[in-house]
Amino acid sequence: MSFCQEDGKDKYVFLTVKDASEPSKLPVPEEVERPEKFVKGFVDENNSLNWECACRGSMVASRCGVEMRDFFQCIHDNMDNEEKSDACLEPFHAVKSCMDKNAHHYKELEEASPEKVVSAETSK
Repeated sequence: MSFCQEDGKDKYVFLTVKDASEPSKLPVPEEVERPEKFVKGFVDENNSLNWECACRGSMVASRCGVEMRDFFQCIHDNMDNEEKSDACLEPFHAVKSCMDKNAHHYKELEEASPEKVVSAETSK
């Protein structure tokens, strides 16, 4: 049974797997009011990485955020380089090493992931 729970200004919607798999019937606004200097997307108008983009999730502000930012910057700087995988190997290993050192933290995040809940429900 799907339901909505309100907590102050926030609303939490809990869906069954069936309800979540159906297309939404709610209208989506074309544009939302944003601050004047709001930049949307992964890259800003100057072709610089937009570190404030929600599309990055909490990766750049996590325990391995510095390593993540270095890795993302390397990928961005080497987009036209055919050997980008070689160019960004060192930053990738730094991210992996940091995540290994903080495995407990990332395991908690994985266990709290909504995708984990849906996949667990569908496997029953």
